[in-house]
Amino acid sequence: MFSTGDWTFGLEIWLPGIPNPIDIRGTDEASALLAEKWPVTFGSAFERALSTCAAVLDGTMPPDSAKQALIDAAEAVGIPWMDRVYHVPSRSDVAAGSSSLNYSH
Repeated sequence: MFSTGDWTFGLEIWLPGIPNPIDIRGTDEASALLAEKWPVTFGSAFERALSTCAAVLDGTMPPDSAKQALIDAAEAVGIPWMDRVYHVPSRSDVAAGSSSLNYSH
């Protein structure tokens, strides 16, 4: 059995008609996004994303599988996304007054 927790790194998803990106940090959030706000609710990538989220929540697939399935669903319909890499500062970073938030795609 796999953990059904949050992903290693979250995603930002830009849905049509929503001015700000939606921050998705785990399978629960991805599943809710697909069910409630996803603009294209048909096609193999969408269906695969839904079934992958269900399998992750059942504990039969690793959490990052749902993240990749959501990315695939986004790319299949041209929805922009970005990996969100969170930096947790060490004590020395905090003492020095530095922290960072990195983005990549």
